[in-house]
Amino acid sequence: MNAEKRKETYSLHSLLGFLAMGKTGANPPVSAVLTDTEGKVLSSAHTQTFGGNHAERELYSRYPKIPILDPKENSNLSSLGSQKNTNSIEFEISNSEKQDQIPSDQTILSVSLEPCTHFGKTPPCRDLVIERKPKEVKLGWKDPNPLVVSGDWSSYTKSGISVALDPMLAKVSLPYLQGFLTRIQTGRPWVWIKSATSKEGNFASFDKKKERVSSQEVDLYLQLLRAKVDAVAVGPGTILSDCPSLNFRITEEMVLSHKPGIRITELEPFFEAGSGLFSSILQFAKDTNQIHNLEENLYQPYRVFCLDPKKLPSDVFFANQQALTEKYGEKKCVFFIISDEITEEDVELERLIRPLSRFEGVYLRRNEGWKFLEILGELGINTLLCESGNFFPEFLEDEISDTDRIIEIRNEDKSFPDGIPFVFQNELLISEYQVGTNRIFIRKPERST
Repeated sequence: MNAEKRKETYSLHSLLGFLAMGKTGANPPVSAVLTDTEGKVLSSAHTQTFGGNHAERELYSRYPKIPILDPKENSNLSSLGSQKNTNSIEFEISNSEKQDQIPSDQTILSVSLEPCTHFGKTPPCRDLVIERKPKEVKLGWKDPNPLVVSGDWSSYTKSGISVALDPMLAKVSLPYLQGFLTRIQTGRPWVWIKSATSKEGNFASFDKKKERVSSQEVDLYLQLLRAKVDAVAVGPGTILSDCPSLNFRITEEMVLSHKPGIRITELEPFFEAGSGLFSSILQFAKDTNQIHNLEENLYQPYRVFCLDPKKLPSDVFFANQQALTEKYGEKKCVFFIISDEITEEDVELERLIRPLSRFEGVYLRRNEGWKFLEILGELGINTLLCESGNFFPEFLEDEISDTDRIIEIRNEDKSFPDGIPFVFQNELLISEYQVGTNRIFIRKPERST
């Protein structure tokens, strides 16, 4: 396979991982690509919604098994075009030209994460791969899931299948797998803390007056970031001042007002998940916004609200959340009640929460940020986006790790000269981008545990 074909395969993996991320639930958003030995794409897929096919099983469902026949008798077998799935954008992109199927032992399978070896909601993907017997399997990452017998590839080699790790495949797939890898290894999500700031680096005016900070040019990108995470969280102050919805949505105005983004920083670490994720959002926003819009229900994150029992939000807030629950047909709210004086007898609060959440409200003290992350990890939340004022920088101060990321959207046309500074604005810079009047900084927290 020449360099150009390898590049095309990696680019397809990136697109597949991007489309998968945000709608696979607790499962990892894995990408899989099947090529011939020259690099021509034969089939591709990503992990489906939670409970559905893993990437390998989905890929082979689109490339039915055929007997190995004499080439002269096998020149007109069913083409990939006949397997078209109208609900799968990645299939149409990767298999736009009809291609004759070739025997499996003349194919190369590349998968971003090691195929599973255990029975879950679906049978082991390893067994399917061995049954289909590609010539070679290229893997991005070993699977840290304790249910997977990771690194034991003897069953492949005994079947005549060559297996090897591919560093470049690992690089392009890390932005989408980082959340899963973090949760499996630590029991907590991959955390992003986000804030929109003025040109002075302030997230609000001194009087905390409700006012838009970032410009409309960046709205589409920020909504797609919301679609890529499994949960979006806000603190008590933001709930009171903004009455936030936290659902993922794309409007026509967002599409029309967005501007192309560019990366300012030239260099970044080879394995950098945070910058990689935001770069992919900039790259794929225009071409995939219609797909995300059509599958809006599938990309809805959990909406996580941290409440102050002494300053409960208005009835409008609860009515808005009820409307979203009815719209999407699923209770996706999670409520934490933050108080150093825990009173679990608050019947009124539980009455408000019950119609919106499958879970009871969880009472936490202000020094129990660790428990907050632990509970979300137990719910299968791989990636968490914290919409930040000053609550999460304090609540999670001792819990942020060096794999977590800070994203600051600084609008150079907005001024709060006497405002409240975003405390993470001086952390280690990884990447900087420009979108219209907005400078976007991806930072690595130095307050590492």
